[in-house]
Amino acid sequence: MNILAFDTAGNFLSTGLATEDGFFEENRAAGLRHSEYLLPSVERLMNSAGLGFNDINLIVCSKGPGSFTGLRIGMSTAKGLSSGCNAPIVSVNNLDAIAYNFSFFSGAVMPVIDARKKRFYTAVYREGSLVSDYLDISAEEISVKAGKYERVLFTGPGSGLLKTSLPDTDAEYKFTPAEYSLAPVLISMGRKIYEEEGPDPDDSGPFYIRLSDAELSKQ
Repeated sequence: MNILAFDTAGNFLSTGLATEDGFFEENRAAGLRHSEYLLPSVERLMNSAGLGFNDINLIVCSKGPGSFTGLRIGMSTAKGLSSGCNAPIVSVNNLDAIAYNFSFFSGAVMPVIDARKKRFYTAVYREGSLVSDYLDISAEEISVKAGKYERVLFTGPGSGLLKTSLPDTDAEYKFTPAEYSLAPVLISMGRKIYEEEGPDPDDSGPFYIRLSDAELSKQ
């Protein structure tokens, strides 16, 4: 199975292509320029693999939480490619994907994404399973929630900012590097979700915990 995956939820663009012959990957800082970088990155991976778009069997994209603009670009690109090459889509929650590689950790894993306005998107995982709601909370609220566990690992693109924002505490937290590639994780998770649950429905879209500023202004 040839699987194309990309993450556009944050400032870091991760693109990957898994084929029967190997794995191809690109990662770069994208800022707010995902629309400029995404398709050229996909095309380079396809050329490196010697594949055409009709050879793609599954498209996997991140669905958030994260940048409203980045998520819309990623989802619309996935649907456009899906229509063109007749490949199904699976979208993966970013917090789930960030926590995926840390199921071995014996304590609580809290992936962290900067939600702006001094808040963070996060959730709590134990042994690979989600044990909380998806949350939009402050550093102080994260400290309270983390204080319920003996060992806590913070990971994800917001972990560096969180480290400097947490109130003083005697707790010993672990932090992993802030930026890393999600494409391989999206491929692994997307394949499993597709095999067990099937593709996304046609009306699927980004996963938002919080309304955008434009939507809030209308209320």
